[in-house]
Amino acid sequence: MRHAPVGRGSMTVRPLARALNPLPEESLPGLLLRLAYRLERSPTRIARLCGLVHQQNRLPAEYLISMPAERIGSFSATTRLSVEEANALTLSSFAAVYPPLASVRIDGNRNTTAARKSWAASISSRYCAACLSGNGSPVQTLYGGPWKLRWHLPVSYACVMHRTMLSHTCPRCGGTPNRPPNTERQGLITHRATSGLHPARCRRLVSDLHGTPASPCAARLDHDRQVARVPEADLSILLALQRRIDQRLMCGQSTANAEQSALDHYFFPDLIIAAHLIRLSWPDGAQYASSTSLADLIDHHVSTAAARHHAPELDGRMPIAWDAPEDPTECAALLVAADALLGHEERDDAGITDRVRPLAASTFSRIPANIGASLRRMDTSPAVARALLRHSQGFYRAGGHRHARQYIPSRQSHFEIDHVPALLPYMWLSGPFDELFSRWAQHTDWKVRHLRRVSALKLAEMSGGGTWPDCAKALHIPWNTAQQSLKVIRQELNSQDLWPDFERAVESVASQFDCGTDRVHYGRRRELLSSWQVPAGDWAELCRDLEQFGQGVTSPTRDTATVLIWTHVTQGDHLHSPVLGALRESGSSTQRLVASINQLRTPANRKGGKRELLRRLETYSDVLATACDRPVASVQTGDLEAHLREAQSP
Repeated sequence: MRHAPVGRGSMTVRPLARALNPLPEESLPGLLLRLAYRLERSPTRIARLCGLVHQQNRLPAEYLISMPAERIGSFSATTRLSVEEANALTLSSFAAVYPPLASVRIDGNRNTTAARKSWAASISSRYCAACLSGNGSPVQTLYGGPWKLRWHLPVSYACVMHRTMLSHTCPRCGGTPNRPPNTERQGLITHRATSGLHPARCRRLVSDLHGTPASPCAARLDHDRQVARVPEADLSILLALQRRIDQRLMCGQSTANAEQSALDHYFFPDLIIAAHLIRLSWPDGAQYASSTSLADLIDHHVSTAAARHHAPELDGRMPIAWDAPEDPTECAALLVAADALLGHEERDDAGITDRVRPLAASTFSRIPANIGASLRRMDTSPAVARALLRHSQGFYRAGGHRHARQYIPSRQSHFEIDHVPALLPYMWLSGPFDELFSRWAQHTDWKVRHLRRVSALKLAEMSGGGTWPDCAKALHIPWNTAQQSLKVIRQELNSQDLWPDFERAVESVASQFDCGTDRVHYGRRRELLSSWQVPAGDWAELCRDLEQFGQGVTSPTRDTATVLIWTHVTQGDHLHSPVLGALRESGSSTQRLVASINQLRTPANRKGGKRELLRRLETYSDVLATACDRPVASVQTGDLEAHLREAQSP
């Protein structure tokens, strides 16, 4: 069906007299080359008829990523395509499933280097000679098979249909298809003004030894099929990964459930950053190469990449080669090793973190800090992000560049940071910490208190992420207190080589937490009691029938009871209770209240009326904790008091 002429301002767009339907998976430059050959015009002339020629007679490379809205209408009308068919010729059709494309920007002010470095795309295309030769149909016999769109993606390195590796250079001149000389800005098609070339011919200009003007190489890329040969066993491995890659590229996000969709979203970002780690830490990751021949390919790429790009930096470091290997076979070997690092199809979070972390540490020790920060900021899966974040003595490293990825929990936990108290309860120490205590020489109550606080910080990091100062803030622990506890425990445990025992003990507590279903929401308790005080009537009732305590400095008061009840309900440190905090903020002395609290807490003083008061306070605390844990619509003190009365009633 012929389209009617389409008006566009003062210009009338007419459909091409002999248009061609796009071939399956065909790219925009591929279709333009076939149209130019059929109509015996240059690609520039066809592009101008289609409304694609830019200022300065350019055919912009960015049209491979997506066509501007103001040009796609005229292109569609001229080529007799729908807008959807026109968009399918550009890499925008992969943007939803290949995340690097979503952030790439190529326009008149930018070159294509950024697209290559981010593994988004290469304007120069790899190719399969068998695909370019066509399927034997009359149209493909005359004008060749498709230049496939996905060949522009760095992760496309093999043709599964023909069981062969892709090529990236001309077999005659050795040039790269569609890569211009250094003097020409890379466009959608190189030497676009040259007409008469079959779409499968090499368009690279070459000069002979006699100094005659350069002319196109014109070798048929679809005739010479001398691609890189790899052992059959290696080829099967490479094709297996390429098949999985193609399935994700061609099938989109049509997955069974949301969790699987999230995993598929991170498939390519994880694969790319794993490839970076394999390359930057080489040969530390050689174990992930499935054969010696594939390891040799990676070794060759690593040893030549920096030399091809630049000389060593002033500090002796080699520059970072961000872009994917140009050679499809080397790229395939690197990606297969990266896939093995991630666990192939069985990508379990804990296993990924354990495997990636050593290579990440090796990588960061070799590269500048700003490059390491760039890697850590990449949008990867939580498991990979955990492995990339730098650690210092078991915690995310504080200081330096801060970014959102640092707030990823250090493990996949089923509990939340609000379920963690500021001090690990004594009952939680029994069992998980038995081995640590058996080996920890001369541990005192004071040291154990620091251990309980550091354990809480670690559980907070496991469930909420962030550095230890972030965790301390979330648990309402003063920064200097958390720092002191970390200092004490690190000195104690490192001097006796017990830090691994500590990490195993906290992991055991976290595992028990994961399995539990009746977790206490300590965060909510802290919030509810942030301005709470024992009601005067309740304090009188708590003291009823007890022998009088007198009016001494250390005699218990209503504030004493408030602090002790808060400590019991929130499992926090009494020194960090809201009552004492308010006194410090007002500039008042805390000495009398602290002395009163210590008098009641000292074991030697737990007798007579003091023992009975402590028993009543504990009972009252249990009732108050139950009231805090009941679902309420707000956190007003009045609501809490009402629930407390309800809980106290028979």
